[in-house]
Amino acid sequence: MPRRSRRQAAARASNRLRDYYRGVTPGVGRRRHGSEDSTYSGGDSNLHKPTARNTGRFAVLNPDKRRQNKVIKHLEKPEVPPEKDEQLKVAKIDFRTTGNRIAHHTDEFEKQALIVRRGQLFDIGLELNRPYSSAKDKIILEFRIGRYPKPSKGTLIKVTLGTEKLTTSKWGAKLDQASGNFVGIRVMSPADAIVGKFDFYVQTEHEGTKFRTAKDDKNAVIVLFNPWCREDQVYVDDKKKLEEYVLNETGFIYVGSKQRIRGRPWNFGQFDDPVLDASLYLLDRARMAYTSRWNPINITRVLTAQINSLDDDGVLVGNWSGDYDDGVEPWVWNGSVKILEQFLETKESVQYGQCWVFSGITTSVLRCLGIPARSVTNFGSAHDTDANLTVDYHFDDKDEPIEDLNNDSIWNFHVWNECWMARPDLPAGYGGWQAFDSTPQETSEGQYCCGPASLMAIKNGHVYYGYDTKFIFAEVNADRIYWKVPEDGDDWEQLRVEKYSVGCHISTKMAGSDQREDITHLYKHPEGTELERVAVREAVEHGNRPGTYVDRSVPEDVTFDIETDDDVDIGEDFSVRVKLTNKSDQERYVTMYLTAQAMYYTGVSLGKFWNQRFTVRLTPNGDGEVEGRIDADLYVPRLVDQGGIKFFLMGHVRETQQSFAGQHDFRLGVPDLILKVSDKDRIINIGQEFHVNVSFKNPINTALTKSAFYFEGPGLTADDKVIHHSDIGPRENATAVVKLKPKKKGKRKLVVSFTSKQLQQVCGECVLNIV
Repeated sequence: MPRRSRRQAAARASNRLRDYYRGVTPGVGRRRHGSEDSTYSGGDSNLHKPTARNTGRFAVLNPDKRRQNKVIKHLEKPEVPPEKDEQLKVAKIDFRTTGNRIAHHTDEFEKQALIVRRGQLFDIGLELNRPYSSAKDKIILEFRIGRYPKPSKGTLIKVTLGTEKLTTSKWGAKLDQASGNFVGIRVMSPADAIVGKFDFYVQTEHEGTKFRTAKDDKNAVIVLFNPWCREDQVYVDDKKKLEEYVLNETGFIYVGSKQRIRGRPWNFGQFDDPVLDASLYLLDRARMAYTSRWNPINITRVLTAQINSLDDDGVLVGNWSGDYDDGVEPWVWNGSVKILEQFLETKESVQYGQCWVFSGITTSVLRCLGIPARSVTNFGSAHDTDANLTVDYHFDDKDEPIEDLNNDSIWNFHVWNECWMARPDLPAGYGGWQAFDSTPQETSEGQYCCGPASLMAIKNGHVYYGYDTKFIFAEVNADRIYWKVPEDGDDWEQLRVEKYSVGCHISTKMAGSDQREDITHLYKHPEGTELERVAVREAVEHGNRPGTYVDRSVPEDVTFDIETDDDVDIGEDFSVRVKLTNKSDQERYVTMYLTAQAMYYTGVSLGKFWNQRFTVRLTPNGDGEVEGRIDADLYVPRLVDQGGIKFFLMGHVRETQQSFAGQHDFRLGVPDLILKVSDKDRIINIGQEFHVNVSFKNPINTALTKSAFYFEGPGLTADDKVIHHSDIGPRENATAVVKLKPKKKGKRKLVVSFTSKQLQQVCGECVLNIV
């Protein structure tokens, strides 16, 4: 084809292509084509739309004649992604402060913040910019404490909103309600959570995008100890004690002498505005590791050092000199609040105080943090400076005192503190009240601090258990010993021992009353008894002068073992036996004292309810056995939760002065609940109400009062979650009917428990098949 003809043909093809994209069909006029497969309807019927080569956005004619008869399709338009949902954002955080604080017993705090107790649910509300979708949105609650929070240290906690059942073993969050743009969230902190002030943030995630609230000092959550929580180490199962030792803001501190005791009113003021900030500041200024701030043992020990000014310029300066011109006389103070407020404002130690002031401040701080605490006064209080557990007075050959040796002393009174906690670091039975002292007297591990020491350990002379048990034992039970020291310093002669001049009328305010309570029996056995002497000998043997009472090489040729009957259920009488073996070829006389105490499962003892003394004559190389019988009517009224009983044995061998001690843990069985679906409800349909009969027999000879059945089960609903029952007579059968309505199909488990004032931990369960 001539060159000109080729150019003309190309031009005609180009025009046709242009007209096609303009919607013009030859012979028809202009119109919009209907589909990308449409062809020309006029002109040369054998001529189709020419093809085009796509070069970006424009179609360019391919002049090759061999391709002119091919159909040219539309250029595909780029796909537009569908519009994404709006990012979920938090407009406002509602800490529901009023309701949470009432539920957590923190509503008395003047500080306006969310203050909760660990191991207990609290609520948070979120106002969002749109409704929350559980399928598409994720909400994460973030708690941060410390300068450099880390998940591995437990100082950075991220909790994703989920559906799992909340427990006191870990942080968790669960959706409580969702309405419009509002969501309500239930949050659980673990029962061993770090105590302190957490910064709080909310993060949302939606289809790969994230949102996080900004830092705001108002968005803080303060977590405290929870003596109302069974799993917390400071748990107290006594409402009166909780009211007194956690919530009571005033009290008495006892001063004077053992012949004339006087109660001094004191304002602890633990809920006043400066006290909480001051208490948390004390932990910060001590540079206490956050990883240790979950443990009441560690916190108590740190605070005993921080409240006095020695070593670390703590809260209060002690002064016994009589010169107070540059400060306030110790007896001027009537409470703790002003002292803590001044210390928080100035960051300088306040002048001055003495033992009762140190104790009052300590009580305030511990109650503020949620640790049950009280001030305790010991009249005739020994100050043992050399850790030999005696108060020693030395005289020369002329009966003159040797002043440079007489460093020990006995105070008219001394005030320290007690706090209530379990002691998992010690053997079972050593929990409960712990003694500690903020008054600077002697150093402990290089600091002026003291305790906490188990009162059970103090009482039994087990001074090898921490902390500072030796020192506190000497304060309440040291003997005053008079020594004659020859001029050459050898062969000291013991002149006289005064056994009963230390540790008298140990006093504290009675719970729920303004009366004084004498608690000497918690610290020591009755003066003059063999058991008291055994405890003293046991303690002195672990002091710095173990040969004070007995020869250094005391033979231990008598062994013992404590046994009880097997498989004893609550309500049954049982026996306890002590088996003895004399390994010597000489006769031995042994005196023993065996006690039984009710005990929490945490190891905290509630005090003895049974005791018996024994004297046994052992033949050479012979065996012996004594037995005690314990009636159910005696132990049942004393039992708590797990039905645990602990036996303590202390003994003394007359011929060798050997002392021995032992313990035996014992648990009583409880009946099971019997659960049975009623005959007419054999087939359980979803959404249909059915009945479960619950029954058991009262195993004891006492009526059960304040009785109730509690039940729960996944996928099961009921009008009531507790059924209160009338008093259940001795050995009487009790029944209850649980009305349920299943929400889900499949196998579901119903768990029911029974509790009363006299009997607890009675449980049962059954599996339900919902169709």
